[in-house]
Amino acid sequence: MQKYKILHDLSWADIAFEAYGKNYDELFNNAAEATFAQMVDLKTVKPKVKKNITLSLETIQGLLFDFLSELVYLKDTFYIVFSKFDTKIKESKGKFELKATISGEEINPKRHKLGVDVKAITMHHFNIEKTKEGYKATVILDV
Repeated sequence: MQKYKILHDLSWADIAFEAYGKNYDELFNNAAEATFAQMVDLKTVKPKVKKNITLSLETIQGLLFDFLSELVYLKDTFYIVFSKFDTKIKESKGKFELKATISGEEINPKRHKLGVDVKAITMHHFNIEKTKEGYKATVILDV
């Protein structure tokens, strides 16, 4: 199963992709990877810095949106790009709970091949759907 597919650059300001996963953990990992693959060549990013994220929401779609938004926030706040994503999602008492450990390093333009800067995740066409193979998320990045 492929991890993700870039659909197209919608304009100078947006990039759309689909992420895939057999389960929610894999879907979230692949969506995070697709997001950061637009910003940096992931092969050049070493997992030197770890951050933990804990989120809880009523919908899985809202949880993915908040997770990706948190990753962009951490990139902007700490000047870090991430290349490793380990998420664990469970459903409990009508809520979806996420615990993630993400790894990366401070941005170094001399060593990292940088792409576009993702400013935000948009709600436009944002969706998660069940497929025969698992799940598919459609995401549009504001760049």
